[in-house]
Amino acid sequence: MNEILIGSKDQFTAIPSEVKVNGKRFFLTEADGVYTLLSSRCPHAGYAVELESGELECPLHGWTFEVHTGRCHNVPNARLQPYEVIEKEGNLFALMDIS
Repeated sequence: MNEILIGSKDQFTAIPSEVKVNGKRFFLTEADGVYTLLSSRCPHAGYAVELESGELECPLHGWTFEVHTGRCHNVPNARLQPYEVIEKEGNLFALMDIS
């Protein structure tokens, strides 16, 4: 696993927040001080999930996702791919393979 810098913790004033890592779009979430990076690709058909009024939603079929875990409200066993995030000296790093 590689540690990929997302940015300074202080720059993320709104959660969830859209971020780019290696040119790909993700959502940074936080619950009880634990940060997670969620994929922006719907697990159903790979369509781009959008952040709409604080909700994560796939406009293709209307699936919605829990903003802290990525769990799908419509199909409970489906979820957005999560990636662990760690904090070091005020900076947030995603733990993921670079490919």
